[in-house]
Amino acid sequence: MPKFLSTFLTLRGRLVFLICLATLPAILFAFYLAHTERTSALLRMEQDGHHVISLMTREHLNQMTGAKSLLRWLSGRLARQDSETLISDPHFLAALLAGHPQLGNIAILAPDGEVINSAYPLESSVNMHEYDAVQRALHSQEIETGTYVIGPIVKRPLLHLAYAIRDPRSRVRWVVFVAIDLKWLEQLTKTVELPTDHILLVTDREGRILTGSATSGAVDFSIGTKVSELAGLAAQQDGKTVSAQMGGQSFYFVTASMLDMPGILVANALPQAQFTRKANDIFYRTLGLLGLLTLFTVVSVLIVEEVALLRVIRALSQATQRFGDGDYTVRIDIPRGYGELQDMAVAFNTMAATLMRRHQEVMEAHHQLERLTRHLQVARETEAQRISRDLHDEVGQVLTSIKMDLVHFQNKCAHRASPGTDSVISESIGAIREKIDKTVAFIRRLASDLRPPVLDRMGLSSAIDLLARGLETDAGLVVDVDTCDIPEPLDWLVSTTLYRIVQESLTNILRHAHASEVSVGLQRTDGTLHLSVQDNGSGFDVSTQKGGTLGLAGMRERARLVGGAFAIESEPGRGTKISVSVPVVPSLDDAYSVSA
Repeated sequence: MPKFLSTFLTLRGRLVFLICLATLPAILFAFYLAHTERTSALLRMEQDGHHVISLMTREHLNQMTGAKSLLRWLSGRLARQDSETLISDPHFLAALLAGHPQLGNIAILAPDGEVINSAYPLESSVNMHEYDAVQRALHSQEIETGTYVIGPIVKRPLLHLAYAIRDPRSRVRWVVFVAIDLKWLEQLTKTVELPTDHILLVTDREGRILTGSATSGAVDFSIGTKVSELAGLAAQQDGKTVSAQMGGQSFYFVTASMLDMPGILVANALPQAQFTRKANDIFYRTLGLLGLLTLFTVVSVLIVEEVALLRVIRALSQATQRFGDGDYTVRIDIPRGYGELQDMAVAFNTMAATLMRRHQEVMEAHHQLERLTRHLQVARETEAQRISRDLHDEVGQVLTSIKMDLVHFQNKCAHRASPGTDSVISESIGAIREKIDKTVAFIRRLASDLRPPVLDRMGLSSAIDLLARGLETDAGLVVDVDTCDIPEPLDWLVSTTLYRIVQESLTNILRHAHASEVSVGLQRTDGTLHLSVQDNGSGFDVSTQKGGTLGLAGMRERARLVGGAFAIESEPGRGTKISVSVPVVPSLDDAYSVSA
């Protein structure tokens, strides 16, 4: 399992996930608030731009409105009075021009665009028919605004305002125009107080700059420069916010058409980088504060859950693990006020006390059963030894005595019997003697099975060797016995235990192993005897024999009886090895261990 997944599956990992999941709505809501605040900041900056535009529009509109008023007044004079006198008098227009410093020129044109009279002296004839203001005036009933031009008469940047004077049949008689001096307009614009880094521009309908002002010299702009993104916006009623490049920098242009001055656009240029930086600063500041608040919340919850929850649960987990490892004395001490955790601790302590009591009862019963088993085993071996001795000594002697009496009886009958009956008596007595011999052999074999006399007379090594030779004779099995350096005599219970284990092992090998060779070894190390019985038979899977058969269980219990250890190793096709270790002097009061 990956490390991060195992960490997530812990209680702490899941708590952190739940905390993050619980704070997710707050994070999303705060993100929404931060985004809303950013949008509001952008909107406020845009509104500030419109406010600056409105301030400038009022200043410039007064000047341009004055020019329009002059144009209307002059048009009225030409329509009401002797137009020929006004048209032919150059001083009249010059006097008007002197009273209006924002104007670069005042002139009267013929319908074909030829300049008839000009406040600024003419050096030669000039035709202005193709100029935008004149063209618009010829097709309109209103005062029309032109575009940025270099005046053909005054040779300066100008903005023309033109009006066509018509006769009763709506035919154009004259076109009068005034030229607003853009240099003068630029001086007026520079007097407007702008916020930091704002740039104020006035453009014509083609997007050419008529005048502009900035609070810093970072951006170089000049009159007549065309800003393509602003072209055509002057004809729209509602202001637009557009993005454009100017002086190698990106700007947001907040625009608005100048009232009563169609074709004139006022734009407040805001540096895009600074414009978005301020809004983003507000956004990131709000988001950062929320992140710190969320982090503080998560850390606080983690600290609280560490103190109030995980510490208690960890104590429960450790106590449960120790209890599972066999430490039944472990208990959990939790202060009052932990609610369900305290209930769990109380339930665990109660369960532990109950299980410990049951375990003690089971162990006591187990010890009693072990003592009873030892007692029965010792009693059985003792009784078998007594019966074997009685069979061998008492019954064997009686049968031998009967056999001797039959021989004596046969001799007497042989002297007294007639020649015809002698052979009959001999055959009958012979048959009885043969039965007595078989009975004696059976009793000796039975006595040997109950308690081999050779154990008491010659010791364990000789008894094992005699058992092996008998198996070789009866079963044709090769048995190698190595019992060097074994002190004799051994404790009768130890020698009986090892002899019975060897006997049972050889019996199992003969029945199940299909072996051809067996090795029996018996050595002594310090105060311990080590017995091994190994064959080259078919073997078996020890894992499928957990607990062992009755034969294996009997050998294991015999080893336990004298405080020994029993082990078995086997693999299919590779034979089996039985190992037993027992103390030379057994202690029947110990609790013995057995390895499988």
